[in-house]
Amino acid sequence: MRYFLQTSLIWILVAFVGETLISPAISIKGISPDFSIIALVVLSLAAGPMPGTVGGFVLGLIQDLSNPALLGLHALCKCTLGFSLGALRSRLVHGMPVAEGIVVALAVLAHDLVFLLVQSRLVDEAFLNPLLTESFPVAIYSGVAGMLIIRLADLVGIMGQED
Repeated sequence: MRYFLQTSLIWILVAFVGETLISPAISIKGISPDFSIIALVVLSLAAGPMPGTVGGFVLGLIQDLSNPALLGLHALCKCTLGFSLGALRSRLVHGMPVAEGIVVALAVLAHDLVFLLVQSRLVDEAFLNPLLTESFPVAIYSGVAGMLIIRLADLVGIMGQED
């Protein structure tokens, strides 16, 4: 029970404190790390597919409340991403920061790719421009920030534990 509380506290803090306080402070020309996906990666790699799926759904639903026109899209993307990252957990070698940073960057790109495909309704300008000018820089920045956050989570003792 203590491990569950510790893991839950870490990913909730990363998601909400990161998005509201840290993200605006470290933004570079409007580009900042996606702390909600970093938190989802931490949760999924630490706890597995089921907590990753539920955590992704909760994070996505909270984000969807600000955009009622696309209600459920963030929840769907993050729910699927949480399950996929949780399934990747057994195949990823813990303690390799570059590999974990690449996982975070690919998670951001996968989320944004699906989200932009649905949001743009397959119009080239509404899809390609945000993907190239926003998603790729955010993915790189999130990968670097994700390496640091995952290392901090590992120091706290969350990442290396098995079921």
